[in-house]
Amino acid sequence: MNLPIFFRTTNKKGVPARIDIESDKTIIFVFVSKEFADNLWVDYIKEIPKNDNVYVIPIAMDKLALRLTDIFDNKNFIRAYESNPLFINDYLFIAIAHEIYRCALNKSFDKTAKGKDNAIKIFLSHAKDGKNGIKLAKDLKDFIDNSPMRNFFDATDIAPGYKFDNEIIEHIKESSIIAIHSDIYSSRYWCQREILCAKGNNRPIIAVDTLEEFEDRRFPFASNVPGVHVHVNGSTTESDLLRILSATLLETVRFFYSELLLEEYKHEGWIEPNVEIRSRPPEVSDIEKILIFDGKNIKCKYKSIVYPEPPLYSEELNFLSKLGIKISTPLTIDFYQLDNKNIGISISDPSDEELISIGQNSKHLIQLSQDIARHFLARNATLVYGGDLRPNGFTQFILDEAQVLKIRMQSENINIKNYIAWPIYKNDTVDVIIWKAEYRSVAEMIEFPYPEDVKDLILNGESFLLPTNSQNLFVWSRCLTEMRKKMIEDCDIRICAGGRHFGYKGRMPGVLEEIVIAIEMKRPLFLLGGFGGVTTSVCKLIQNNILPQELTQDWQIQNNSGYKELLDFCLSRDSQYSVDYNSLTEILKNADLNNGLSKEDNNRLFTTSFIDEALNLIFKGLKALLGSSKVIK
Repeated sequence: MNLPIFFRTTNKKGVPARIDIESDKTIIFVFVSKEFADNLWVDYIKEIPKNDNVYVIPIAMDKLALRLTDIFDNKNFIRAYESNPLFINDYLFIAIAHEIYRCALNKSFDKTAKGKDNAIKIFLSHAKDGKNGIKLAKDLKDFIDNSPMRNFFDATDIAPGYKFDNEIIEHIKESSIIAIHSDIYSSRYWCQREILCAKGNNRPIIAVDTLEEFEDRRFPFASNVPGVHVHVNGSTTESDLLRILSATLLETVRFFYSELLLEEYKHEGWIEPNVEIRSRPPEVSDIEKILIFDGKNIKCKYKSIVYPEPPLYSEELNFLSKLGIKISTPLTIDFYQLDNKNIGISISDPSDEELISIGQNSKHLIQLSQDIARHFLARNATLVYGGDLRPNGFTQFILDEAQVLKIRMQSENINIKNYIAWPIYKNDTVDVIIWKAEYRSVAEMIEFPYPEDVKDLILNGESFLLPTNSQNLFVWSRCLTEMRKKMIEDCDIRICAGGRHFGYKGRMPGVLEEIVIAIEMKRPLFLLGGFGGVTTSVCKLIQNNILPQELTQDWQIQNNSGYKELLDFCLSRDSQYSVDYNSLTEILKNADLNNGLSKEDNNRLFTTSFIDEALNLIFKGLKALLGSSKVIK
C-alpha cells in the first residue's frame, strides 16, 4: 500500500517502546488476546496519546479479548476470531485496510456518524446478459451480506447493465468500482458508460477477469487498473471472493493515499503548486481533462502532471509528452543524469531486537535498497556495493531491480560493481555460481584478493578460510578493510543505512568502517539514520556530541564473543591494525559530510524513516554538489 507502517511489539518481558505521534493522522491497530490483561499492557494502551487525529482500533484475536473493552473506551472490536481460520490473514487485511480508508482517506468521513455510514461503497459493474458476470456479482453481494464484512461494505449497488441514470452516476461518484469482465462486458454500451463515468470522476477501479472463451475487443478505457482473474465454474470459492475484495481495498487505499501524499508534497515544496496530480499513471482517458478546445485552437490545461512512484516506461508516456506536457513522479521531477558517477551503498540489517525497538523489520530496509537502486540506475549511475551473495540478501534485491531497469531502458551497460573480499568468494556453492551467472549482465563481480601482509597466515589461498579463531578473524578483517578502502576510493558519493552493532567479521562493524573510510577520503556522505543500526548511532553522535555506548570498545568487547582476542591479535601484528575508538569518536564528531545539505537538512536525514523524504534529501544534496564548485570527482 506504500503506507508508512510501523510495529510496536517486544520479544522480552514488558511492553514495547512508546508510540510517538508524528503524522497528521495516525491509526493504531491493537491486536488483543487474553494475555493482554496484564496491567503493564493495560497501562501502555491508556498512555496512547488521545486527540482527534489518533484512531485506536482494537482487534480481538480471541473471545476473551472482548472483556477488555473498557480500556478501549468501549469501542467495537474487529473480531478476527470469528473469521474462517484458513483465511484469517485475508479477513484481517480487508478489515484493517477498510479502517485505514474510513478513518484517514474517506473525504466524507463523519466521526459522529454510525460506522456503516462511513463504510466503503462498492459498485459492481457487469453485463446484464453475461452469465459469469451476473453470477459473480451476486456471489460477492451474498458473501458480504453474510459475513463479518457486512458492517463495513455497502455492496447494494449492483449495476443493472441496461439503465444509466442520475442515480447510478451518483453511486459511481462515491464508490470503488469492481468491473466484472465477462466475454461480452466490453462490448456493452452501458458497461462502457460506467467505466467512463468512474474514470471521469476519478474513482478507484478493479478489473475482475471471468472470461470463459474469448473477448473480441477489450474496452481501452477499462485498462490502466489492477486486475484479478477468477474461474467461475458453478460457484465462486471463498478464496476468490476474498482476493477480489482484498484487491479492491488495496487499490482504494493506494488511490486515495497517493492523492493525499502528493498534495502533501506540494505543501512541502517538493512539487510545484500548479502541477496536476493523478492518483494513477496518466493514460489516454486523461486527454479530455488536459486539452481545451476554444473553437479555434487546442490548448493544454496543464504543463506538468505528477503521478505516484514508480516511473513508467517513457514509451508509454510518449503520447502526452508529444503534446509538450511534462510527465513525472515526485522523485523524477528534477531528473538529471548521473552518467559516469559511482554511487556507493552501505546497507545491512541491524539486529532483529533493534529493528523491533524502532518499529521496523527487514522489509523496510529491503524497500529502501530497492528504491535507491531504482532511482540511481534510472539516472545511469553505477552502483558500487560490497555485499555477499546469499539468497534474499540486499545484494539480490539490488540486482533484481537492476535487471528490471536494464530491460526497461534497453541498455547494454553494466551498472553495478559488487566487491567481494577474499575468502568470501572462495565459498561459492553451486547455487551461488548459478546465481552469479544469472546476474552477469547487470553486475560486475569484483573479487578482491587478500593483502600481502596476511600471506604468511594463509595455508591455501584457493580454499575458503573459516573465521573460527583470532588469527583467521584477523585475516578476514584485513581483507574486508582493504576491500572497503578500494571500493570507497572508487565511489563519488556514499549512502549508508542500518548496520549491525555486533556479529560482524571485521575489526569493527562493517558500516561503521565504511563511514569512517568515506570521511577520511572526503567522499560526500549521506547518513540515513531513521533505519536503525550503526548509522543511527553515528547520527546521534554527530547531532548530540554524546557518544552512544555501542560505539565504545568496552561495549563491543562485551557484546562480541572473541572480539578482545581479535584486537589483541591485531595489536600483536602491528599497532596500525588495531582500533583506536577514541580516534574514531573524534573523526565522527568532527566529520565534514560534504554532501551539499544544510545542517537542518542533515538533521532531518539523520532521523526520517520515510524513504521518499530520505531520497528527496539525497537528490537535493547531489543537485547542490553538481551545481556548485564542490564538483563530485
